[in-house]
Amino acid sequence: MKHLGIAAGLLLMLGSAGCATPHLTVNVKAPPGTNQGRPLYMVIRSVVTKTYLSEGYGDVAAKVITPDESVLQTAVVYPSRLTRVRVKLPPEKAVAVSFLFTTPNGAWQALLDTPVPDSIDIELQESRIRTDIPLPLSVPDMPAAPALPAAPAAPAAPAPPAAPKLAAPK
Repeated sequence: MKHLGIAAGLLLMLGSAGCATPHLTVNVKAPPGTNQGRPLYMVIRSVVTKTYLSEGYGDVAAKVITPDESVLQTAVVYPSRLTRVRVKLPPEKAVAVSFLFTTPNGAWQALLDTPVPDSIDIELQESRIRTDIPLPLSVPDMPAAPALPAAPAAPAAPAPPAAPKLAAPK
């Protein structure tokens, strides 16, 4: 009878291990000058791609104070430190990793589309996510500034005055 209980326990453990919930490990490298040397928030949340594209910085920042069901984890990232966070993934949903810089200048969030990888490494710069290294994610930049109108052509310089004519000697 004792062996039957052990066998049932082992089967239960094996069954639950096969259906383990997937996780994402986010490794964030923040050099000393990140966010002007000040800590910043990272928000990891499940997203629908169409909604993600229309959310602004203020919408995401509000989720730190009042998290909704989409927020999987928030963490404080300190400059000069490696931050590692492990989150349980929702089934079949994309994940956004957002960084709330004091003055964002460029990419401040990244979209990990399905299937979401097990692990991701993100390196921060002063006010943005570093995008010049290959990442297995989509990193949308902030919208580009509108093009400035062409400057008007400068007026032509006036012709120099003519030299006075000298009278011929008599």
